[in-house]
Amino acid sequence: ASVAAASPQQIGWSAVERMAIVQDPKWRDGWYYDAEPGDGPWHGLALAREISQITYRTTEVFDDRFGREPVSKKEELQPWGRYQVESYLDHHGQKLVRRFDANSFLVLSKAMDLHDVGRGRGGIERVLGSFRMPVLTASITSDVLYPPYQQAAIHEAITASGGNCEYHVVESPQGHDGFLLESAFLGPLIADTLLRAAKEAAE
Repeated sequence: ASVAAASPQQIGWSAVERMAIVQDPKWRDGWYYDAEPGDGPWHGLALAREISQITYRTTEVFDDRFGREPVSKKEELQPWGRYQVESYLDHHGQKLVRRFDANSFLVLSKAMDLHDVGRGRGGIERVLGSFRMPVLTASITSDVLYPPYQQAAIHEAITASGGNCEYHVVESPQGHDGFLLESAFLGPLIADTLLRAAKEAAE
């Protein structure tokens, strides 16, 4: 579930998520740790998570699971009537608020934007071309956050220089979350790669 370097689209999504947090008045420029319980930037953090949750799944998943079903038929046509997909996103936002810190989200998100294995090392192709350990790359066909072409590029850069890299494509409608939900397929691939690496290291 990664790339050799974050793409402009990935950076754009992350930037909007971070903006949701820093625009929350209760973020207080990051100085909210002395606030009363519940008085931190939880609105912004929840919204950031809801934005990211949309990128983790696919249109097909949302269609199949929610369709256009409202939370309440009585309020369906009211200005603030809500759809079930909105309730789902709220649920994930609230889950994160209860177990995560807003500043930590900001730092980790920015670190992901800065990710570039080739920075200061001669470029991505040079770095990946130097790999000699067994490498496994796998793509989820429906992943819109980390599209398959990005993992394919890693595989091509490694093998172009004679590196040992396997590439597998996982047919799944689950989107980015497929790397978690398709464990029955991915688990054995990871285990085999680790065993091969250990065997080569012992030789």
